Amino acid sequence: MMETDSLDRRIVAALQIDARVPYGLLAQALGEVERTVARRVQRLVDADALRFTAFVDELRTGLGQTVSLRVEVDPGSADHVAEALALRADTRWVAVVTGDADVSCELLADGRAALHQVTSHELPSITGIRSTRSYPVLRHIKPTTAWHAEYLTPEEAEAVTAGAPAVPYPGAPVEMQPSDHRLIELLVENARYSWVELAERLGVVPATARRWTERLLGSGAVALRAEIEPELLGYGVEAELWLETVPSAIEPVAEALALHPAVRYCGVVAGTQAVNVLAVLPAMDDLFAFQVEVLGRLPGLVRCEATLVTRAHKRGFVAKR
Repeated sequence: MMETDSLDRRIVAALQIDARVPYGLLAQALGEVERTVARRVQRLVDADALRFTAFVDELRTGLGQTVSLRVEVDPGSADHVAEALALRADTRWVAVVTGDADVSCELLADGRAALHQVTSHELPSITGIRSTRSYPVLRHIKPTTAWHAEYLTPEEAEAVTAGAPAVPYPGAPVEMQPSDHRLIELLVENARYSWVELAERLGVVPATARRWTERLLGSGAVALRAEIEPELLGYGVEAELWLETVPSAIEPVAEALALHPAVRYCGVVAGTQAVNVLAVLPAMDDLFAFQVEVLGRLPGLVRCEATLVTRAHKRGFVAKR
């Protein structure tokens, strides 16, 4: 894994706020030289450490049903199973984890029939899988695009945010236009395509490509992200937490955790452990403090199962090499 310094991390933190921020504005916000910023970003991209992609809220757009999977595998086959899952076009997140399950996966199915086919026939056919448990995602309380590393001053973050679209999240269902599907594919492929590049691929003029993109981003149906391994940002511990609460506490617990700076993702699934959280922290002592001082003070929390991510094979539809 390549090394990053404080400037790399500040640049990435700013790009996590606005993945399309122009390098000139980014350099100005950080008090750096534009050429230096552009060179640092390109270095990370060339090393395949940084990717620009997009998160699509399928629950609001009606593009499918997301399911969280906890997969138990045969001994010694965790990476093999994770790689097989990561190769699927319908998986957004795949990681090898500790705990009762060996692999954690988030999969997007195109409706109930497709979900049945995947869970009942396709997944069991993967060599090494012993069992799967499926939990339909009911709501994304905090998508990973709403999180950024804590390396910027409030003034720097505000300077970058000034150019980013205001996103209503969570919000009402979004009506998709026929042109949106191809545009989303392109933004997932590279969220920093220029307006000219997007226009060429869409067969429209740059002004139209920009208007379509800004409409999607402004609706909250799509959010852009700078994808990088948390370890490169100084977060040595990544934990996936499954929380069981009394039913009346599901929403307040999820919303409270979504505000915590260590929480990259928070969602609600259909299941006993209804609140699903992905948190990143510098060290194991910080995870201990998070469990005791944060989780331990949540009203209505019944129990928590914490697992460690030992290797991520796929993030945001981007497979890791």
